[in-house]
Amino acid sequence: MIENEVKSREIEHLWHFTKFENLDAILKNGLIPRAMLEAKSANVAYNDEHRLDYQKAANCLSLGHPNYKMFYRLRCENPDQKWVVLGIEPEVLWINDCAFCDDNAATGSVASTPIAQRKGLQAFQKMFLPVAGKPDRGTLSLPDDCPTNPQAEILAFGVVEPKYIVGAITQTKAMEDELKEKYPEFEFLYHRAHFSARKDYEYW
Repeated sequence: MIENEVKSREIEHLWHFTKFENLDAILKNGLIPRAMLEAKSANVAYNDEHRLDYQKAANCLSLGHPNYKMFYRLRCENPDQKWVVLGIEPEVLWINDCAFCDDNAATGSVASTPIAQRKGLQAFQKMFLPVAGKPDRGTLSLPDDCPTNPQAEILAFGVVEPKYIVGAITQTKAMEDELKEKYPEFEFLYHRAHFSARKDYEYW
C-alpha cells in the first residue's frame, strides 16, 4: 500500500508552488486542476502558460523539495512576482487518484508512458530508484522522503480539498507574519531552502 510506503519513508508533506495572488482562492476552495478552472473561466494566475504534460485534469505536486529547476526559471522570468510554496498532507496520495512520475511529467519518456502505468505502489516506488548515469542515493545524500530525480512529480487528479492544505512556505519573514495574521487556521513559515536548489543540484 502507498500509505504504508509513505509512512515508512516519513513523508510529512507534499509541495506545490503558486503565485501569491492565488493563495486566497486555494485556501478557500482547494487546489483545483487547470481543466476545471478553464472550464469555469476562473481568474487565475497560472504558473506556466503551457502544460506540456497534457494532464490539465491534474495538479502537480512534489516530494521532499519543490521542483527547483522549473521554479527558478519562473522566478527569473517574473522577478517582481511573489510566490508561496503550499504544504499539503500526504494523505492526498491515496485519497486522490494519483499518477507518479520519476522525472518531469512533460519529458518525452514520461509523457509517452500511459497514465495507468504511472499509478500504484510500483510506480510510486520507482520515484526512489537509482537514475542511470547519476550517483547513487547515498552519494547524493538524499533522505528517504526525497525522490531521486529532483524533477520527479506527482499528478493528483481532481481537487485537493482545503482540509489537506497545511499552509505555505513564504519568501520573506514579513510575508509569513502577514499571512499568519490573515489566516490563523493555517501554518506559515519563512524558509529560504524551499526557494533554493536541492543540495545535490550539481549532479543534475
